[in-house]
Amino acid sequence: MKKIPLTVMSGILALTILGGYSTNKTVQPEEEVEKLVNNYLTALEKKDVSSLVKYADDLRFPNKDEQKQEYSVIVTDENVTNTKLLNLKKISDTEFETTIEVASNGGSSDKLTFPIKQQENGWKIIVGQDM
Repeated sequence: MKKIPLTVMSGILALTILGGYSTNKTVQPEEEVEKLVNNYLTALEKKDVSSLVKYADDLRFPNKDEQKQEYSVIVTDENVTNTKLLNLKKISDTEFETTIEVASNGGSSDKLTFPIKQQENGWKIIVGQDM
């Protein structure tokens, strides 16, 4: 039987141990959804219509161009000054619910709750569900 040098054994052992500590951490759905909601809120504060359309599936507007036009009017009329993620709750593997607070026009604030669903093109905030 051939002896393996100690330095080679040490290297193999180190690789085996470090292999368990991979830096390629998989993102959990909760983290993805929380990031989506925070990105949506940032877009709302910055009046970034393209991002708002990207992050939301607005059931009132099957046509994205119509959605962009309407959102442009909304962000102009509503002076959103502050937003806050209040709650994020997992409903199932493909659905969450979020409650946010939106302050606009000099301090009045509203608490709003939206479903978030996993779709073919990723997670989307569902808007217009109570039409």
